[in-house]
Amino acid sequence: MSNPMLRQVQVRNYKNIAACIVNLERLTVLVGPNGAGKSNFVDALSFVADCLSHSIQLAFANRGGIAAVRRKSGGHPTHIGLRLRLDLADGGWADYAFDLAARPREAFSIARERCVVQPFMGPRHEFEVEHGTFTREVPGIRPQVQSDRLALTVLSATEEFRPVFDFLTGIRRYNLRPERVRELQDPDPGEGFVLLPDGSNAAAVLRRIKEESARNGHAYERICRLLGKVVSDTTSVLPKSLGQKETLEFRQDVGQQHAWRFDALNMSDGTLRVLGILLAVYQSRPAALIAIEEPESTIHPAAAEILMDILIDGTERSQVLITTHSPDVLDNRRLLDGQIVAVESAQGVAQITPLTETTRDVIRQRLYTAGELLRQGEIQVDRDYADQATRQLDLFGSVENT
Repeated sequence: MSNPMLRQVQVRNYKNIAACIVNLERLTVLVGPNGAGKSNFVDALSFVADCLSHSIQLAFANRGGIAAVRRKSGGHPTHIGLRLRLDLADGGWADYAFDLAARPREAFSIARERCVVQPFMGPRHEFEVEHGTFTREVPGIRPQVQSDRLALTVLSATEEFRPVFDFLTGIRRYNLRPERVRELQDPDPGEGFVLLPDGSNAAAVLRRIKEESARNGHAYERICRLLGKVVSDTTSVLPKSLGQKETLEFRQDVGQQHAWRFDALNMSDGTLRVLGILLAVYQSRPAALIAIEEPESTIHPAAAEILMDILIDGTERSQVLITTHSPDVLDNRRLLDGQIVAVESAQGVAQITPLTETTRDVIRQRLYTAGELLRQGEIQVDRDYADQATRQLDLFGSVENT
């Protein structure tokens, strides 16, 4: 049985994304200039997770309201839509979409929502809701749908739709902040099973991994070994209690009888960021999808290859999506040209596409590496693909597994 995977994402009118169709791999790298729309695409996935885990109203509020989320244009588009196609663990597939209509005074309504689940062996399951009324019902179930809740949240109680809900709520976006990892941390109510987006419960997560390491493939030992490859002479990192608080203790081999010990307070931003990435990859409850923006930030360029190897190996546990500006990240020997997605902004509108066929041929023929092309400004979107995606985007179109 393979791990489930988000295969395709369609986005309409989300921030600076007017329309895009993006195919994802187990590892996908978004590359492009600042302000192009990389973070907005990542946030669109996080928005789906927040809508299902909490409520649409809270998801909007956490982003500054509907006006801050809805794409700005001369025509003031009123609908925000997303469609997500999944490959399921049993070999089947699922197709989930919803369309949100903005109303005056920061109000909204769920104009339409649809979910189709096709197991590898078995009958198809589906539901559809329009303006709060089921137009296609689940046999034997008549759920009450609240105005600010997606129907999938309610129907997640059913065996048929639970895998879709679990995957989408398992999308975790990380903006790791070294200063939050460095400071003394309060006890984690979640008992360290899940790393928080900023890494502020890193000590609890490390403690949980260490306690469970014998049962989950010796993940703790792997973390220490990989950290030592990035941060020279580091032999281990341990959770450490200080009264009611927790912190991290690093041990380094300095050529003496005993290793020197350093609290997180004395460690560099790069060291703490690498540790945060390792914890995101090896946390006790793997994420369905890990999204990390600019993982190379504050890390020495010489460590980029090891950092990418960590993320590539992490795809055995979670799907991975990263954004980057780093040629060194693109030059990893294990990164394929089909895993690179180009992002540009044209007149304030994001275009998100695969590399052009010409660019991919150049990389395959080893005329230039992807990193060299990035340095020369030759990583560009496929404008024909972008135009085609704009025409073909259909949130509620055919649900066949194409």
